[in-house]
Amino acid sequence: MKGGIKLTFGEKLQAGLEKTLSPIAAKLGSNKVLRSLSNGMIMTLPLTLGASLFMIIANFPVPAFTTWLTNIGVAAQLNAIAGGTLNILALFVSFTVAYSYTKELGGKPEIGGMFSLASFLIVAPQTIGEGKKAITGFAGSYLGSQGIFVGIIMGLIVALLYVKLSNVKKLTLKLPESVPPMIANSFAPLMVGILIFLVDFLIRLAFEFTSWGNIFDFINKVVAAPIRSVGGSVPAFILVYMLANLFFWFGLHPAPIQAVMGTISTSMLLSMVAQSQAHETLQYLTNYVVFDFVNNDATGSTLSLLAALLIFGRSKRYRSFSKIALIPNLFGINEPVVFGLPIMFNAILVIPFVFSTLFSGFIAWIAVKIGFITTLHATVAMSMPWTMPKFVISFFVYGWQGMVLRILIFVILIFIYLPFVKIMDNKELQTEVQVKE
Repeated sequence: MKGGIKLTFGEKLQAGLEKTLSPIAAKLGSNKVLRSLSNGMIMTLPLTLGASLFMIIANFPVPAFTTWLTNIGVAAQLNAIAGGTLNILALFVSFTVAYSYTKELGGKPEIGGMFSLASFLIVAPQTIGEGKKAITGFAGSYLGSQGIFVGIIMGLIVALLYVKLSNVKKLTLKLPESVPPMIANSFAPLMVGILIFLVDFLIRLAFEFTSWGNIFDFINKVVAAPIRSVGGSVPAFILVYMLANLFFWFGLHPAPIQAVMGTISTSMLLSMVAQSQAHETLQYLTNYVVFDFVNNDATGSTLSLLAALLIFGRSKRYRSFSKIALIPNLFGINEPVVFGLPIMFNAILVIPFVFSTLFSGFIAWIAVKIGFITTLHATVAMSMPWTMPKFVISFFVYGWQGMVLRILIFVILIFIYLPFVKIMDNKELQTEVQVKE
């Protein structure tokens, strides 16, 4: 009861979640580390959103159009925009996180950011290939999605080291007053920088004597290795992708996990191609359908999140963001939502983001068990471009039943996200009202 009015189940759920999650979100929001992470990731939003639009054009899911772009020499130039932004996002993250954290700690943010960026490049492998075929250079995979977690770690550690060491007077070089301030300020953190680079050297040296070889492979392989042994059962697909969502919430990109599970799903498709040609029962139908629907669109089924914000949200910030991020998300580009909304380290959204996979995978499993999805075109599934919206892919792979199932899960997940969206939206709306006043 509230003021003599009986609350509905939805209102009770909303009140319970708000009572539980709001204090947690407030506490996390006051934490300097988490606030720096959030602010640092939001700073990359202009890059991720802007580049994603060009990326869609360059990889538009119409083969004739992309072939034409390639033939006239435009595709490579469009892809270069992603190559200088999304594909090296870890570089920017190492700077922006350190910048934000240094600012929180009271240091000079631009110096902390530069030290972090330098440290990130120092610990990264600086050769591509092995033996006599090795060439000097930075591998793009380490600078992009698979290096974001390392970028975050370096940003936090280097910022903390820089601020702490800068407060030690003996480590700060003081030049005569006759020296111009700009030059004096540039020389002041010289000893601090040497000590930070010494730490970078020790990190490189330590990993050089391990089987991983570098900190990047250590993180990616340690995460992916256990997944590889799990297999491709229905519970495994759901559990693994729930873990992948959780890792993404922490800032660890799910690309290594997706690569492992993608290999398993591809082997299933190859088996089903042969089974279809022999007019045999599709052995892995249930497993593959669950795999295909565990993320109904992008990781965490964030298209439903954006739809919930657009339909039910009232704050200008979230509505404006959702309008811009909707198109890239529809084409499978999820980084603007995860890093720009942000979902990462957002205490309110962690539950629906992780458990969306459980709901979508379970509904897909039911759809096969009750005979709603009875077959799939394996060769079509293998040939579809990654930027093709999943609603369209489902129609060609499963027929109209696949598209209906995709839409059904999309709508259900809107209401899964809704209670959490309302908490987040109301909080932002109050902030906007206070700013106006």
